[in-house]
Amino acid sequence: MRLNIQSIITAVVLAVLASACSSKPFLKVHYQLPSAANVIEEKKVFLTVADVRKNDIFLSQNAKKSLKDFKGTFSLVVLNPDGSGNLVGAYKLNGLLTEIFKRRLEHIGLQVTPTLDNTDPTLQVELKEFNLDFVRRKWIVRMNYQANLTRNGQLLAKESVEGTAERLKVIGKGDAEKIIGELVSDMVNKLDLSKLLQQAYR
Repeated sequence: MRLNIQSIITAVVLAVLASACSSKPFLKVHYQLPSAANVIEEKKVFLTVADVRKNDIFLSQNAKKSLKDFKGTFSLVVLNPDGSGNLVGAYKLNGLLTEIFKRRLEHIGLQVTPTLDNTDPTLQVELKEFNLDFVRRKWIVRMNYQANLTRNGQLLAKESVEGTAERLKVIGKGDAEKIIGELVSDMVNKLDLSKLLQQAYR
């Protein structure tokens, strides 16, 4: 009986390790919503996200070796301040960031309009850098973007946000997914929307 139990435990461990090591064509990103503060109600905004990176390659050559099956698709899970969360869907990079910023805006009470209305302000997010590297057993992710608030083509305010994060790789791609989610959450939540939108609603 002891031998059988040991065999079962070994089989389970091997199955878990095999699952962790297997590569999938997507990366799961957890976006953590911040605590709601400075809620702006009954206001509308149009949102656009543009990829203006000089180098639009997300994975470095070293990162590709560990994520060889990644096809450029991200699976998004949005986490509420209380820790609960929901799987939202699968997106390419531009769609991923658009959905994340949309959730961020709605979280403070704004209505994100599907079409542009000249009476409403536009939040233009320009992605300048977003890449994942793998150096000396560490995942390194970098992100840099500029948020422009405009109305009728006139720039009202702007803010730049950039950051870098790293995490030691233990096994599989879980650490890469975790560090991407942490940095994206930090970078999106760091944008001072209240201050930015004051220029449009004053």
